[in-house]
Amino acid sequence: MTEREKKFYQNLIIDDEDKGRLAHSLKSKGVEKHILIKEKLLAWSECDKIEYSKIASAYRYDKRIRYVLFKYISYLEEFYQAVILDSYINRIKQSFWIKALQTNLEKYNNDLNDALEHLEFSFLLAQCQRLPEETKNKCFPSNCNHLNKNLFALKELRNAVMHNKFLLLYRGFNVCYVEGVDDGKSANLKANILNLIQFLPEEVGLQCAKDINACKESRDKESDTKWDLSPQIVISINA
Repeated sequence: MTEREKKFYQNLIIDDEDKGRLAHSLKSKGVEKHILIKEKLLAWSECDKIEYSKIASAYRYDKRIRYVLFKYISYLEEFYQAVILDSYINRIKQSFWIKALQTNLEKYNNDLNDALEHLEFSFLLAQCQRLPEETKNKCFPSNCNHLNKNLFALKELRNAVMHNKFLLLYRGFNVCYVEGVDDGKSANLKANILNLIQFLPEEVGLQCAKDINACKESRDKESDTKWDLSPQIVISINA
């Protein structure tokens, strides 16, 4: 056993039936990630020991949230592509195209669909901002008073999800302005989820909130470590 593995096992409470699962998890997910989760949970604990079930549940919970966010960020990306494609499929030459989209149009023989599908998400957001007001209003909420900053936060959330960051520990989120957290301004995970939701069509945003809330529910199979989620890490969205 390495010194880092010994560090992880210190102050750890583990059932016999979980020892094999833990050994497999350390191999596949890494020792350092487990140490980070353990130390975060210990900081919230009133005692100096922590159950492995809490660490395993935190990891599974984070992964569920990432899956949900991936689904809805992908929806939003496809939605923005669709708005532009449906509005301009027969009007390819436009003065408001950003340079990246114009380059893609030249590269893909003026095929707007291909050009949009090969456009990076950050450029897609920038292109939506440059659209004429009537089309732009289909993309963004009308009551968004901090559009640039909220879009920048949305891009950073997308990058964190797509690069499989451990979201519950991630500190690279940007400040966004949303109702429901810290007087309407925060850089935490909940604020960034709410920021994504406000850009989604209303019915889709409601479903996203429900899916995030469902992440905390137990779905144990016989082969799983007991679901033992620490309440401090639970994210609840008012749907």
